[in-house]
Amino acid sequence: MYRRILDEVPPTSYPRLLEIGSGGGFFREMATHATTSDCVAGPGIERLVDACKLEESCKESSLDAIAAFNVFHHLPDPAGFLRGASHTLRPGGRAVLIEPWFTPFGQWFYRVLHHEPTVQDPSFWGVVGTGRLAGANSRLPTSVFRDSDPRFEVEFPALRIAKREPFHKWLYLLSGGLRLNTHVPRGLARRLVRTDRLVRIGDRTAGIFAVVVLERR
Repeated sequence: MYRRILDEVPPTSYPRLLEIGSGGGFFREMATHATTSDCVAGPGIERLVDACKLEESCKESSLDAIAAFNVFHHLPDPAGFLRGASHTLRPGGRAVLIEPWFTPFGQWFYRVLHHEPTVQDPSFWGVVGTGRLAGANSRLPTSVFRDSDPRFEVEFPALRIAKREPFHKWLYLLSGGLRLNTHVPRGLARRLVRTDRLVRIGDRTAGIFAVVVLERR
């Protein structure tokens, strides 16, 4: 997941990188130049940042890139995050998000098997429930970045959606996701990851995640 993010914002071109929702701080293991942040203090967290109010923590055009893994669909004010990204990213800067995605298979995975709530109405840009992790809407990224193009262009004219690419048809499920650990040997795990990235057949119909790249105009 982290390699996919860094492929979109290589450090030579995007050195001022802020990760939001850093949690355990694992991104820094691959991106030593990144600044970690979260809404609460914790080990490995360098800055306290409200992702829905980035402009309160970061100066205008002060960031080359923003990165987040499984954060956007938990934001109670996603429009606030997008306005903040418009303000804090430099022209040409990017926000790279990896999020749940509602492909024909993905929608059934999240609606039937996954524990987080979903709101089917694409015009609902919000979450259900409260709390940093309990509040969620698995369909939110698809609603905002795929099914609401006219609204997005009107509300966030400074941003363009440069990429929305579904992926991961099977590896995440085989790995046990975020809750289970199958203890796959490291060598085999690396081969599986490489294979998953090479085999693109079925991504658009069966992928359960997507990498979304936003670029400031």
